[in-house]
Amino acid sequence: MDLKIAGKKALVTGGDSGIGFRTAQRLLDEGATVVISGHHSDKVQEAAEELNAAPGQMHAFAADIADLESIAKLREQVLSSTGDIDILVNSAGVGSPQGKLHELTDADWTETLEVDLLGPVRTTSAFLPSLRKGGWGRIVFIASENAVQP
Repeated sequence: MDLKIAGKKALVTGGDSGIGFRTAQRLLDEGATVVISGHHSDKVQEAAEELNAAPGQMHAFAADIADLESIAKLREQVLSSTGDIDILVNSAGVGSPQGKLHELTDADWTETLEVDLLGPVRTTSAFLPSLRKGGWGRIVFIASENAVQP
């Protein structure tokens, strides 16, 4: 399939595992330059090695999308390594807290909201100027079952 994205530059949050990893692989297969991010540096580097991209086609940075400073640092790293991006895939997420409503703590809810809701919003906000520069930017939000699970 030709998605007509050869030569485009993409950032995939949560690109070190799951749907994000497979999305990064597909983008690479289509000829895009891809940056993956994930919470743990060692896991992000392992994923980048497994993706086995051509030199210069793959970049990997650790980032905590629940933290504004970490998002700002990621933005600097991405722009320094690739320049402005064309595609942002918000795929990072955290498992929802398990248990009965009255057993869950505020911390359980806060972590989920910070990563699954505010993380993609903040990441999009940080990269929106970059996406707009080329006049073509695309943003993809990937949600988990947390979006529909009570």
